[in-house]
Amino acid sequence: MARRVVDSPVGLLAVTATSLGVTGLGWDISVVDPESTRDSLVVLDRAIEELDEYFAGGRRRFDVPVDRSSRRGFRGEVLDALESVAYGATVTYGELAIRAGRPRAARAVGTSMATNPVAVIVPCHRVLPAGGGVGNYGGGADAKRLLLRLEGGPGRSLYD
Repeated sequence: MARRVVDSPVGLLAVTATSLGVTGLGWDISVVDPESTRDSLVVLDRAIEELDEYFAGGRRRFDVPVDRSSRRGFRGEVLDALESVAYGATVTYGELAIRAGRPRAARAVGTSMATNPVAVIVPCHRVLPAGGGVGNYGGGADAKRLLLRLEGGPGRSLYD
């Protein structure tokens, strides 16, 4: 596994990857760096490159693989459904529950979003409360607003 902390417009982000894909992307930068393999470093470098392109407004879809090996049960179903939410679109927790095949599980969807290990790439920032506002987010409400603003129009960049 490889790990690197990168500075971004939404704060310091820890990115982790195996040879299978990205395993983590989030704001907890306190974890000790693991021993890296050549293959995991290739995935990690690609993830960081794509993140830079995304924050610069030039990437709408991530092509770097995500290591889905830890996805199980309802949480896995929700994260799979979340990946179908397009760039620039938003859904409510209830709408995502319907997409995941569990229309009565909006609250459980919220829990799944809170434990999403690969923020930004697996776009939990695109899920909003039905009652308005942006809701909670691992990187904070300001980071969520920035990501939504970035996706709100063509050619926007968070590096400007």
